[in-house]
Amino acid sequence: MDKISVLLPTKRDNEKLLERFRYFEKNMELIPNSTNFKDLLINRLEGIKHYLEPTLKSLEKQKYKNLELIISHRNPSKDEIDTISSYNINCKLVKEKPSIWHDLGVKYPTLCNNINTAFIHSTGELLWRLDDLTFFDNRVTQELINNWNNKLYTTSRAIRCIEYDDIKKGINTINRLGPNKVEYINNGWSYQYKPLSDNLYIPMSMCWGFSSTISKDEFIELNGQDELWDGAICGTDMELGRRLDVISKYKRVVGKEIIYELDDVPYKSNIRDDVMFRKFCTYKGHKANCWKPDKRTMRLYKRWHEHEKGELDLNWNKMLDVPYIDVKKEYEKKLIGEIIYDSCIN
Repeated sequence: MDKISVLLPTKRDNEKLLERFRYFEKNMELIPNSTNFKDLLINRLEGIKHYLEPTLKSLEKQKYKNLELIISHRNPSKDEIDTISSYNINCKLVKEKPSIWHDLGVKYPTLCNNINTAFIHSTGELLWRLDDLTFFDNRVTQELINNWNNKLYTTSRAIRCIEYDDIKKGINTINRLGPNKVEYINNGWSYQYKPLSDNLYIPMSMCWGFSSTISKDEFIELNGQDELWDGAICGTDMELGRRLDVISKYKRVVGKEIIYELDDVPYKSNIRDDVMFRKFCTYKGHKANCWKPDKRTMRLYKRWHEHEKGELDLNWNKMLDVPYIDVKKEYEKKLIGEIIYDSCIN
């Protein structure tokens, strides 16, 4: 049986999130009974002492057990070790490898660097990139491996940004946030749903970060996540799907199982607009971490940003200083990213 490596990057404030989740728990009775995640959410939040526990509970209950969880954390502590060790999961806790953004402050996320760190310490053939505030039913990994055995990648359906706010109490609306995103508000509770086609196959570019699979070999062929995109609001590798489409021998399908994601309020950094920045870039290769935008691209984007968005962040162009990384070599050596806890050893 092939092993699934769950890559879970994180760096959140536990006390702040626990306070937020307790606020959610006090208002559980207001979730409409027709909402399909009510019972699951009650179960996953019950008795937790760490924000990772809804995900850990979900993974522990999976029917398909041949999996490992690699948590890459910017500043792991004893709290994470104590929490992880209380679950019956094959798990490593790894300190995120150094990034040029770390010394510039917490407002600069390093998601791609964090994911690459987790991958370097993985051992599975199938990678499952998963967000850290997720919870789900016990059939998800079985679906992922079933699709994989049929030479298919999976992008999950999702209900995201689940939260409660007293200000929205008594409001019942459906808001279209864009061509492919709908927000539901019902008596204080709100969540977003991004519909996916019911067709069997979807574009390979729909390799969304919250929950999607890719093989170890093709992740290596892409040279991992592109750390050039770190530093921005979410630091998402927005080109991953396009690059994967160039080289992949697999097709991608929509998962039938739903991934649910609780909401957190991130620091909103105005370092750059990645959607627009992509339009200025001309890189068409498939390997990450081996290119840089040229001076003309940087000049054109700077002019656009100042005209449309206002003053640029002081460190907006630090992406030019991101060093090259050979993901395959680092994967083989496994020397960067310190292992803080390994359930197979401890």
